[in-house]
Amino acid sequence: MTHWLMPALYLSWFTFLAAALVLSSACFAYIFLPASAHFVSFWEFLAAGALVRLMMVAMGTLHHRLAKQYGERFSSLYQPERALFHLRWALRWLPGDLRLYTLWCQILFREKQYEQIESVIQQMQYVHPGSDEIETQRAYLALQRWDWPTACRLFDRAYRLRRGVAWNDIPERIPVDQPEIQAQGRIETTLVKLQHDAAQLAFLRQGDYLPPAFSHLESAYQQILKALASEVPTASDSKDRFIRLSAAQSESIALFYGRNVHISPVPAFPRKTLDPDWNAAEKQAAYLEKDPACIVIDQFLQPDTAEALLHFCQKSTIWHDDTRPGGYLGAYMDDGFNCELLYQIADELRERMPQVFGDLVLQHMWAYTYASRKNGIGIHGDNAAVNVNFWITPDDANLEPGTGGMKVYNVRAPEHWSFETYNQDTAQIEAYLSEQQAQAETIAYAHNRAVIFDGRLFHETDHFHFADAYLKKRINITLLFDRP
Repeated sequence: MTHWLMPALYLSWFTFLAAALVLSSACFAYIFLPASAHFVSFWEFLAAGALVRLMMVAMGTLHHRLAKQYGERFSSLYQPERALFHLRWALRWLPGDLRLYTLWCQILFREKQYEQIESVIQQMQYVHPGSDEIETQRAYLALQRWDWPTACRLFDRAYRLRRGVAWNDIPERIPVDQPEIQAQGRIETTLVKLQHDAAQLAFLRQGDYLPPAFSHLESAYQQILKALASEVPTASDSKDRFIRLSAAQSESIALFYGRNVHISPVPAFPRKTLDPDWNAAEKQAAYLEKDPACIVIDQFLQPDTAEALLHFCQKSTIWHDDTRPGGYLGAYMDDGFNCELLYQIADELRERMPQVFGDLVLQHMWAYTYASRKNGIGIHGDNAAVNVNFWITPDDANLEPGTGGMKVYNVRAPEHWSFETYNQDTAQIEAYLSEQQAQAETIAYAHNRAVIFDGRLFHETDHFHFADAYLKKRINITLLFDRP
């Protein structure tokens, strides 16, 4: 909790009113009174004007922070009406700020005020026509209604508005009003991200998925990695450290880095995607009876389904998130990790295990790809009723069989903890687990193995050692289900 926000807001209001009074009085004096009666100089007048504007920005920012604080769902401070009050004030001081409209939609989603969300989206359309965030919010709204074909289409459109059109895009996926993607200036990234991009680019070129015109990008990546080899320590932790490339280095890879360059299209299958051999009734009963709820399903998907997802992950340039330590990259539903097959899997889970998934909707999904040897994702909980986590890299990539999976603890995140606390505050989580004398169930890595568990249970990646080759990278996929 940030106790200083309200005092800072009151101080900002006082400063704003004082500066506004000086400014308005000076205006009156300059217009109606002789020069001898002017009580401030021209430069003091400008300074007062600048202070008024500065205080407007400060108050908008503080109202925004307060709206986020009171709009956090899993928090003792959660007060949606108060959050919306501060949000409206923030929009008065920072009109047109897209972040505020996004937060407004998020709060309304939590309160199930879907008609108001439509109204907010219309305002966003008026202020920011053609924004990818508009399509993203529309997609989330479609998900709440379990209209996944519409959600998939809108997420597709949002991704292309944000990241550009892929080299191999199919025409119906390309937005008519596709904007020119602007250069991003100097790139700040990690060694893991650069190494992954270089390996993926080489793989796509070797397989003729990209034309020879992309060969100069391969050379650019290799030159950057060679230059960094002498600058970046060899310790594994250095791979998580952010590196700021020079302007010339950034420009040399700008056509690939952070862009939608190649997509492996994966439509829905004309038949079932889940393997029919595992007993759904038996697994459902085991999930409902076990406390805490956690089950393992081997041969989760039909073989060609798992292979299609693996190809989608390996051939699609969707791995844009390198902001987390741990030697892994993320791809998310609202930023590229989006294909019809994934929604079909979620739909079939609801059909085959109705007592577990029947009244839930897919809230989010993502995938992570990892460096060959690392600890991976630390202890955390997720904002979901049910977490479905499965692995798609073939078993021969795992150099230490029996490891490389995940640990699921028998303790749920406390209801009064904020999402930031139970998802990111490792020290507090470890202290809580120690206090609760928590026990962890270690589930070994296996290709096409799924772990389905209560999303609020604390869990983490087990240590792993996979082969150091692009096609051998450990990849896990997560589907989060929650009540609409």
